[in-house]
Amino acid sequence: MLKTTYLFLEQKYDTMKEKGNTMKEKIIASFSGGKDSTYMLHKLLQENKYEIVSLLTTVTTKDETSGHMVDYKLIESQAAAIGLPLYKIQYPLYDGKGFEKGMIEAMEHFRKEGVTKIAFGDLFLEECIAYKQHLVESNGYELILPLAGIDTKQLVMEFIELGYKGKIVSIRMDKLDSSFLGRDLDKSFIEALPEDTDPCGEFGEYHTFVYDGPIFSHPIYIELEDERQGIPSNALFSEIGYKRAVKREWIDR
Repeated sequence: MLKTTYLFLEQKYDTMKEKGNTMKEKIIASFSGGKDSTYMLHKLLQENKYEIVSLLTTVTTKDETSGHMVDYKLIESQAAAIGLPLYKIQYPLYDGKGFEKGMIEAMEHFRKEGVTKIAFGDLFLEECIAYKQHLVESNGYELILPLAGIDTKQLVMEFIELGYKGKIVSIRMDKLDSSFLGRDLDKSFIEALPEDTDPCGEFGEYHTFVYDGPIFSHPIYIELEDERQGIPSNALFSEIGYKRAVKREWIDR
């Protein structure tokens, strides 16, 4: 009896120790539905260091993602295919104070679940990184940047070679012409970009919607409307051209 009890306690201790060693730090991740944030998630999941508690998506009062101008319902479809919860932050387009307020509220919300880290898909723009670092650190969070410092041509080619599929949903009209809208994110698209365009579009030259890839349980089939929409330029941002993405049902034949 004593031997049986000892063995039971020894096994229980080993199990507890194993669980303790595999405890992951909790993190939330900013997610736009585009290639950078998708590849950031790919890296986080591959590293298996963190427990991703939720994705965060910022949308305008029209329920469209900022910059990409994609319907929030499509982002919900992506999150479902990836298998992660989604938290929405909503504010008027180009409203920096609204962004900050929404992010602070999100951090406070997830702090109650033991989260103290937030991941973004920023690559190399020092001013943007410094701004986010100040925002998150002044609210007791740590900024995690899985893609920072990676060569942008290397990054986008790796993303494509891994089997991710995406559509070009918006562009800067002062950098690219309308023929780039609606194209597939593939090697031919990257090779066709003008020389002064960053291969990842890090200066906002183009934005994507990722509809399939290794971290998706199933594809999100979309079509882009023929009519090009536009957002005029202002003191901070160039004119944006975009085509609305519409989800469609796929029937295997």
